[in-house]
Amino acid sequence: MSALSLRASFPESASRAGAVIVAAGAGRRLGGEVRKQYLEIAGEPVLLRAIRPFLAHPEIGAVVVVLPPEDVLDPPGWIRELEVTLAPGGAERGDSVWSGLMALPAEADPVLIHDGARPFVSAGIIERVLAGARSGGAIAALRVADTIKVVDEEGRIETTLDRSRLWQAQTPQGFPREVILGAHRRARQDGVAATDDAALCERYGSRVGVVEGSAENIKITRPADLVLAEALARSVD
Repeated sequence: MSALSLRASFPESASRAGAVIVAAGAGRRLGGEVRKQYLEIAGEPVLLRAIRPFLAHPEIGAVVVVLPPEDVLDPPGWIRELEVTLAPGGAERGDSVWSGLMALPAEADPVLIHDGARPFVSAGIIERVLAGARSGGAIAALRVADTIKVVDEEGRIETTLDRSRLWQAQTPQGFPREVILGAHRRARQDGVAATDDAALCERYGSRVGVVEGSAENIKITRPADLVLAEALARSVD
């Protein structure tokens, strides 16, 4: 299945960044029949809140949203009103990101990749990741506040990690176009999967930096996250 453009073109996309919003998961862990990216927070879908800051950013000229294949054919009505391109997701996250990368215009550089289940990304985070992406690659992240233990298979502590060097990865994650394309291309050839895009770039020799994320930049995965998201939405709207 090919990508579906909901805009006539990517005007003035030359020298402007591209964004891939990944929302292709089934996402029914929260219960119910509605996928988590379509659940509403304070009256708006989670995914809409994740997309909108990228559409509003003046340095981003193209936005691709990766959805379950059946939703690309019949997307929710509110998505039809956005100037985005829809791309079908794959069996694994890496397949979905690759589909999104392939749907971006060739001129889009650098590229930011964002989880569609993170509805509170700010313009400041996008700006910082863009700056880092132009310097070789960067991800939004938070310093780890809690003490982290490494535990063996029997549940016994093996060691305590130095938290001064630990950061919790978030999205967006941004890279020069050829860096992220090359990493995903090699991963597909090697049969390698990773939990985020920076891990692939690291594996294939790129040095990726971190920029300050936000405690509010949460990912919706559990019912408790929806409760927190409702409170956050009321505070920022």
